[in-house]
Amino acid sequence: MTVRAEPPEPETVNNAPLRVFVVPHTHWDREWYHVAPRFRQRLVALIDTLLDYPQGPFLLDGQAITLRDYLAVRPEREGALRRALASGALEAGPWFVLADNLIPSGEAIVRNLEAGARVLRYFGAAAPAVAYCPDSFGHPAAMPAIAAGFGLPVAIVWRGLGGTQHPPARVLRWQSPDGTAVAICHLPHDGYEFGSALPTDTHAARARWHQLAPLLSEAAPAGVALLLNGADHHARQRALPQALAALQIAAGSTATITHSTLSAWASAFVNAWLTQADVPVVRGELRDSYGYTWTLGGTLATRAPQKRRNALLERGLLRDVEPWIALTRLYASEARDSDDARIGVSHLPALLHRAWEDLLATHPHDTLCGCSTDGVARSMDLQQELVAEQGKGLRAAALEHVIGYNAVAARAPSPRGAPQFDWRRLLLRNRAARARGGVATVHLIDTLGDVAVGPGSGHAAPLRAALVDARDRRRAGTAAVHQDAFRSARITAALSRQRSRRRTPLPALGPSGARTWRAALESRTVDAA
Repeated sequence: MTVRAEPPEPETVNNAPLRVFVVPHTHWDREWYHVAPRFRQRLVALIDTLLDYPQGPFLLDGQAITLRDYLAVRPEREGALRRALASGALEAGPWFVLADNLIPSGEAIVRNLEAGARVLRYFGAAAPAVAYCPDSFGHPAAMPAIAAGFGLPVAIVWRGLGGTQHPPARVLRWQSPDGTAVAICHLPHDGYEFGSALPTDTHAARARWHQLAPLLSEAAPAGVALLLNGADHHARQRALPQALAALQIAAGSTATITHSTLSAWASAFVNAWLTQADVPVVRGELRDSYGYTWTLGGTLATRAPQKRRNALLERGLLRDVEPWIALTRLYASEARDSDDARIGVSHLPALLHRAWEDLLATHPHDTLCGCSTDGVARSMDLQQELVAEQGKGLRAAALEHVIGYNAVAARAPSPRGAPQFDWRRLLLRNRAARARGGVATVHLIDTLGDVAVGPGSGHAAPLRAALVDARDRRRAGTAAVHQDAFRSARITAALSRQRSRRRTPLPALGPSGARTWRAALESRTVDAA
């Protein structure tokens, strides 16, 4: 006769039963071993199932871009999606994307949270008050300050914590250099997958509970424990109510098992954490989890050109595009936008948000860290190029408002005596936070000739003749060739340009200010030869 030996009952916290909050979820790598549109096919099937067959709360991985990706295919289901978010049947956010947290700048992390909040506001929903970082390859020292600034008092982390330099605890206080602190719930060795595939069989559930109970107790202040039920691209577990019932039978009086939202767990966890004395403290960056789990620090060097270009794009938006947009509020001559379909001052903020969101869509750790397929990398190259073009367009639109240039009005005939735009002007912005003057080297690009394309272009003069004519007219000091590029539905393409350079003395400019003045540009000679 064989006697089955049962393992001993797991210990509880202070002999009080654990309160286990089971949060079903999917960890949704938007692109990884497939490109984003292919993963989106599975996302649509997942959310359709969650909406059509609701069985309690489900977490869409703490990122709001999943909602947009779904509606890109299912726009007719926006109402159902809104209702699911309002009722708590679905949760998303606070992030726009689950990004890498070390390669993007601190400002990009802030914009990520801002974008996530915008998406959720659109749906009339709120995100869980959790800095949800279950799979980032490390975390910056400023994350507690950023999280607290957005009203997120607790962070869920896995990688980057648990090394020998850290306290051997899974509930900690994480402090930024400025002293701001948030609570940490550190996931166990198996990360966000440790509660996946819960068994429905009573005996199997008992064995699983004896594995889970010690892990849950380690991260359960005052008995409040989190059990994430899901894994990479998982759908909702089938027969989940039966699995939770079997787990409750296995736990007996040692725990209460509750199908929950992440928001409900966060509220209970923070309240319990605040009552704890002598909580261990960690400070600074979290990038050491050797011996606990893998950190993947080598991804800091993979596909390096994409990482460099990302840094340039971030800085371009922050240091070039946004200051010019800000200056439109001070220098724009139009009190309100006109009816000529130009990019108006009121359009710029929304267009800027979209440029940032397109850049943020390249920040998930499998994308920006360069640990995806070549197809994903090619998609990222294109996305970065499109962000760069958006930045150029925003900067050009802002500049036109600052200097008072209206391209539509410039092409229209001006009444005699009406003021005309003076093209012989320079505009300079002082990027420093202090007043400064000096000498600036100005690079000028001058169009020497144009070739007509489109209707009627067959009767246009040959390009060489146009260039010679342009050279002769420039030397004679006459007006520029073919200023009206679009009149009579004619489209021209400039095929030859000449660069020139002037050194211009500048008066002192105030900090972060701009000034426009007329310069002696008409005296230059451009040689087309």
